[in-house]
Amino acid sequence: MLIVGYENNLTETLRYWRTRYVVIPSETPPPPHFAKSGERLSDEEVRLLGTDKLAELFAKARWQKPGETEVPPAPRFLPTWLEPSTCVLDENLMAQVDEIHETGPLRKKTRSDRLIQDMGLSLVAKAMREDDGVPIKDRVWHRRLYPDTFTGYEFVSWLVREFKDVSTREQGAEWGSKLQEQGLFEHCKGNHGFLDGYVFPIQSTWDALTQTSF
Repeated sequence: MLIVGYENNLTETLRYWRTRYVVIPSETPPPPHFAKSGERLSDEEVRLLGTDKLAELFAKARWQKPGETEVPPAPRFLPTWLEPSTCVLDENLMAQVDEIHETGPLRKKTRSDRLIQDMGLSLVAKAMREDDGVPIKDRVWHRRLYPDTFTGYEFVSWLVREFKDVSTREQGAEWGSKLQEQGLFEHCKGNHGFLDGYVFPIQSTWDALTQTSF
């Protein structure tokens, strides 16, 4: 009932932080999957993208009140390499859960009148650094530190929220690919194009732009 949205007015005993769902991929290797650019994805990357698709299915099945037309946002699954019995006790993971619920569902700003097609790389870089811009921070994945990074999911969400000419996540992913090709940011390991998801932590490369432009 919580996942499909039937229960709207949650009681204190049903608050989100007291309800956790753990999605565990099967050990069977997933079938080969390729990005739009033709790159073959690893098994882990395929499973992470599959989790996003699962969230989309939950969103489509979500119950809506009669006459309600606004499409609700998909639920978020946080990826982790910790075991299920450990992840619910991890302070960092729980902090991410709190952050998701504090920011609320993805909504376009009511006064969003900026057009990304009219902005150069330096202006996009400056907008990303605003207080409510892209969450750029140090991240750990498989016990390896990736400094000054953000995910494709976060970048697409920011584009949809901030720019009038980006209405869907598909359009956001297209702009992400364009901006990566133009050198605004790069994949941390340098072996992937842009995808909307947690799969590819992206490292910013705009320091030279910010130093010369503003």
